[in-house]
Amino acid sequence: MTDVYDRWHKSHPKPTEAECGEHKSRTRQMVPTADHGVGKRWQVRYRDLDGRQRKENFDTKAEADNRAAEVDVEIRRGSYVVPAETKQTLGAYAQKWLDANSVGPTTALRYEATVRNHIVEHLGRRELRSLNQPSVIQGWIRTLQDAGLEVSTIEGIFDILSSILGAAVEDGLLPKNPCKAKSVKLPTATKKKIIPWPLERVCAVIAGLPKRFHAGGKLAFGCGLRQGEVFGFAVEDIDFKTGWIHVNRQVRLVGTKPVFALPKGNKIRSVPLPAQLAAALKAHMKEFPPVEVTLPWAKPDGEPKTFRLLFVDQKGRAYNRSVFNMGDWKRALAAAGVIPPRERGARYLQAAREDGMHALRHAYASVLLDAGESIKALSEYLGHSDPGFTLRTYTHLLPSSETRTRKAIDDAFTEESARGAQGTSVPPAKPMCPQCALAA
Repeated sequence: MTDVYDRWHKSHPKPTEAECGEHKSRTRQMVPTADHGVGKRWQVRYRDLDGRQRKENFDTKAEADNRAAEVDVEIRRGSYVVPAETKQTLGAYAQKWLDANSVGPTTALRYEATVRNHIVEHLGRRELRSLNQPSVIQGWIRTLQDAGLEVSTIEGIFDILSSILGAAVEDGLLPKNPCKAKSVKLPTATKKKIIPWPLERVCAVIAGLPKRFHAGGKLAFGCGLRQGEVFGFAVEDIDFKTGWIHVNRQVRLVGTKPVFALPKGNKIRSVPLPAQLAAALKAHMKEFPPVEVTLPWAKPDGEPKTFRLLFVDQKGRAYNRSVFNMGDWKRALAAAGVIPPRERGARYLQAAREDGMHALRHAYASVLLDAGESIKALSEYLGHSDPGFTLRTYTHLLPSSETRTRKAIDDAFTEESARGAQGTSVPPAKPMCPQCALAA
């Protein structure tokens, strides 16, 4: 129940008390309170959704009556928002959101940098209640576009802001998430299809790697491992007898600190080990014996874990992704002719954003699909959480050979013609449902 009170006059005055000399009423006795003439006269009192007493003051009774009606509707609908708390800035609330987040340390650092550089930088001084307008969000998106950010980067930043404002809605600080408004549109870009490297390039790049990492390049291509998974690959992860490897961990950077951690998505997996790759790994371990490396688990102050790694740098340390990519990997790309050699006087080799070590993983996927491997099996070997993601990523490689497609149809026509000549009829094949096709 929402009530409107006159702060300047007593609700239940005594008959003997002197009346107000400034205000008169025909319906009730007007006796001034101690607050008479101080602040706004009319006060709306009510209990919020949590049962807490709330008060809001207004200059006129009409304003107070209107607000009382609004509060009644909001409380009845469950959309009530505490006015005072919506006055806190987005910057202050975003920091609370970051502090309460339970993501991993690497993701936490990425969130903190994104919030600081792209959200607080532009919207941090705004009060939460001012973000109710979708036009504010759309204007912010345009600001990110004008700054030259990639569409995928803007999408990632937008998702974080939407999560923050979604939490504000759940905390009762906003009636709804403006990022969900139909009028808010993200920029669109044509998604580039993955073009896998031909086998000649794969072999040339691997040949250009340092000798101590030749087998590491072969492992990335031969089993589809991510870079961090190769860096964290240990002797105990190989089962030469059964012909399998087990992807149990990766080396990744939390800020600038290397740590051991579970593979991406916390998804450990097993992958078939080809015979030639097994031989290459045995030869590698004979020439470069595994090295015991101790790193904290999951976060810089995590529990120390020790594994006998197959691939370490010249100082016997786990490979640093940033150092490896800027040095050994780019030199291998230049040696294979993927990027030009470093120009005289230049400090760095040319950027190769689309030719990172992940290209070996894509090449692995293309070879398996070309050999007829199923999407479901490929998804498991790659460690994807959903075969549908694998299908969407590599669907343009199915089939990967024009010659095979033409031959399949030609064979069908040939078989039909032969049966027709013999006077036999062939019943139509039953269509396969998409779910079955995906699982095939």
